Amino acid sequence: MKVSVSVLKEYDNLEVAIDKVNKSSANYLHIDVMDGIFVNNSKFPLDICEKAIKLSNKETDVHLMVNDVETIKEYAYLKPNRLTFHVEVIKNNEIIKYVKSLGIKVGLAINPETNINELMPYVNDIDLVLFMSVNPGLGGQKFINSVTDKIKLFKKLSPKELDISIDGGVNNETINSCREAGCNIVVAGSYVTNMDNYDDAIVNLT
Repeated sequence: MKVSVSVLKEYDNLEVAIDKVNKSSANYLHIDVMDGIFVNNSKFPLDICEKAIKLSNKETDVHLMVNDVETIKEYAYLKPNRLTFHVEVIKNNEIIKYVKSLGIKVGLAINPETNINELMPYVNDIDLVLFMSVNPGLGGQKFINSVTDKIKLFKKLSPKELDISIDGGVNNETINSCREAGCNIVVAGSYVTNMDNYDDAIVNLT
C-alpha cells in the first residue's frame, strides 16, 4: 500500500509538516486545494500550493476541490506529479487531455454520494480514481464504510486497471477495509500528522 500524506491540518505549520513528510517513508505529499465554492473551506491558493510543491522531495499529489475548469488549468501550470479533480465538475474529457498533455498524471475524485457511473466515460483517459470516504472540505471526519462497496463495484466494471486511492478517515482501524476493497493508495491526514514522527503512523498503513 502506498501512502499519500495530507498536510491540510498542518496548514499553519506547513514547512515543518512537509519536512516531516520528506523525512518519512511516505510515497506522496497530498495537497488539498479548496476554493471556498466547491467546498466551504478555502485552502492552498496558487502561491501556497507552489511553495508546497517546491518544498517537497516526494512526488506531489494535488487534489483540487474546485468548481471550474479554468482553476484546474491554473494549477496544472505548477506541474505536480499528479493532479486530481472532481468528476462532479467536468462535462467532458477536454480538461483531462489538456492536463495530460503537460506530462501530468490525471486523477478523478468522486464524492461519497456520487454514482460510479459518472466515472465510466473517462476511465480510459485517466490514471487514478480517488474515492472520497468523507464529505470533502474538512479534515478529521469519520470514515464512510459504504464507500468500500463502491470501490469493489467500480473495479468489476472498469475496463482498465487504475490506481485506486481513498481519502478521508483513513487510520489503523479502517486500513483493512481499504485494502480489501482493492485500494493501492491511501490518503492519510490527521492520523499521520498528529504524530511527532510520521512513520509511527505510516507503518500501520503500508
